[in-house]
Amino acid sequence: MLALGWLAGCAVTPPAATPATPSAATPTASPTPTPSKPSAPTLPTKTDALDVSSFDNVHFASPSGRIWCAMSADWTLCHFPRDMNMAKVPKPSKVCPGSGLDVTGVSIGTKTEYFCSGGAEALPQTNGLNVDWWKSTGFGSVKYDGQKLAILPYGKKLLRSPFVCQSAEAGISCSNLDTHKGFRVSKKGVDFLKK
Repeated sequence: MLALGWLAGCAVTPPAATPATPSAATPTASPTPTPSKPSAPTLPTKTDALDVSSFDNVHFASPSGRIWCAMSADWTLCHFPRDMNMAKVPKPSKVCPGSGLDVTGVSIGTKTEYFCSGGAEALPQTNGLNVDWWKSTGFGSVKYDGQKLAILPYGKKLLRSPFVCQSAEAGISCSNLDTHKGFRVSKKGVDFLKK
């Protein structure tokens, strides 16, 4: 009871009301940001590319180890990563009818096309013959499927004239500098590129 009397005696005075000041501008809602659309893949150029044209064959893997590529004077190819979206890849009956092989990658010579194979010929093992280009670069390696593979780091390019390949987190892109055609291989699928 004493406590109630004490509380009743302590009246709290509310703060004086502040008169509302009219605003000169009516506040508006902030616009909802539009999500940026990923940029379309472009053909890699030879700018800042490491020239490995003195080597007959140049094999390398993406830093994840999932994509394996090979470059030569006449062609460049990349094998699909195992978990790639194959929805837009043509069936073997269209690419290599009657061969009994699977469509396993994309290549560029004078034109860009899919190819079939029974295995990954471009396996870039660090102890293999076709990674001599890599041995003095300081580029790392990756262990994938029990193999130690020579990698082309993200942001780096190789020039095996007339072809150039670029490694990026979005995939491996390669082009023919003479025909201005190329491809990008990624987990999302294959993009055919041209200038």
